[in-house]
Amino acid sequence: MGKKEMSFDFEGLATHIKEFLAKRDIVDQETLDRFLHPTFDHLRSPDTKLIKVVEEIKSAISEEKKILIWGDEDMDGITSTLLLLRTLQELSPLEIETYIPSRRKEGYGLSKKGIKFGIDKGIDLIITVDSGINSVDEVEYAKKNGLDVIITDHHEPKKILPDTLILNPKISPFGYDYLAGGGVAFKLSDALFEYLDSRGTKEWTGRIPEIPILAMIGTISDRVPRLDENRILIEEGLKALEITDDPSLSLLREKGGIGVAIEPLNSGREQLTWDFFTASTKEKAIDIYSELEAKHGYWSLKARENFLSLKGQIEEGHLVLFDPDLDVQYASSVANRTKDYRNHPVFVVYTIGDTIRGEGRAPGDFDLLAVLESVDDLLLDYGGHKPACGFTLREGKVEEFRERVEPLLSGYQPKIHYDARAKLEDITPDLQSLIMQMRPFGKNNYQPVFLIENVNYRIEDGAAILSDSEVTLKMDKIKEKPPLSEVVDAYVQLDGEDIILLSWEWTERE
Repeated sequence: MGKKEMSFDFEGLATHIKEFLAKRDIVDQETLDRFLHPTFDHLRSPDTKLIKVVEEIKSAISEEKKILIWGDEDMDGITSTLLLLRTLQELSPLEIETYIPSRRKEGYGLSKKGIKFGIDKGIDLIITVDSGINSVDEVEYAKKNGLDVIITDHHEPKKILPDTLILNPKISPFGYDYLAGGGVAFKLSDALFEYLDSRGTKEWTGRIPEIPILAMIGTISDRVPRLDENRILIEEGLKALEITDDPSLSLLREKGGIGVAIEPLNSGREQLTWDFFTASTKEKAIDIYSELEAKHGYWSLKARENFLSLKGQIEEGHLVLFDPDLDVQYASSVANRTKDYRNHPVFVVYTIGDTIRGEGRAPGDFDLLAVLESVDDLLLDYGGHKPACGFTLREGKVEEFRERVEPLLSGYQPKIHYDARAKLEDITPDLQSLIMQMRPFGKNNYQPVFLIENVNYRIEDGAAILSDSEVTLKMDKIKEKPPLSEVVDAYVQLDGEDIILLSWEWTERE
């Protein structure tokens, strides 16, 4: 079955369909159209906060102020920096500075070291991308030294915000709540082109396809939900990738699937990644990419070794792992591997010089930030997202942190997740057609799962069958076989083509 474009009336959809769509942030005709037809036509319009940021940047350009774009060393941060740099270079003749801080030496967000760099360079305005939402003291330091600051970020804000102009979808409704840093930078760029140059999205992206490609790469690399405007940025970015003649980006196109192609760029070698994206020739891009591939292979090996070195603590049942010698560049990978291995929220703690740092990772239905907030007396700082975060511990507080936090983590109970309850009669070709249009599947846009209660399971002519008193439904695939001739609650997954019996539970009997 191919992907056939169809239109659907949201109000006419059945209750079980609206339930599973709601879990993908589809709650009305507008969000349904945005999801099923992910094009620039369906981007949200700028709100007053975004327009205010545009006006401030327009004023800075007209007054010939010196601007510095402050990024972050991960892939989302690097691509966001390059994206906004390309935008401002297109709209202004002024020289634009960039700064990518070292997390190892400066931590997350703004730092006094970087601000001093800006002061020495004569910077008037710092615009952050993918960072800064919790840099309260650093913003004050910058302002006291005569620098204006605009924060553009997508991370979770704390109760006290920096006293400056902020663009964050978790605060202001200019875009999808879960945009990556690259998505926020793209929305800002789009508004800048519209208000400073009177160019619509399709016009300027057609002439500068590299900007939507960078937004797509940041979105994919940051593992944000592939929903709403993120889905648009990925789909439009893939279209742009087909037409770019940029040396580095066209090389990624030749490497096949973009998710695999960008993996070597995100292995803790931020300067090489920056050099790759700014390569002036295809030959130079090939050389740098080859070096990144080799380093990524070594990095993957070392990341696995670091994970295995903590296996003893994992097997002992610890959910807070501590290794003072763990290399910071492997900390995120170790945390992710441990989370996947245990299917549980975890923290990995390590040291950088005299500083005790930590990374947290959790299944998507667990709030790590709430855990950190409950022990904030032990922390110097923390931030990030509910299922993925970072923090700095006070000296000598590792064991107390472990003692107080592990009980909070251990209470998590993994469960079978389903999107909605349904009946066998609800599993129709029209439903499969709708799901087909939801491809490609990805984070938070998984193949939907329906709970169908009190159905019989049997084998008939070699085929697995679910049935009730009125309907018989043949399964195309089975992940977990129930016992024959039993009444069960079945978890059925649809992918637009196949009907898959994913799992089952004994039904409650009176």
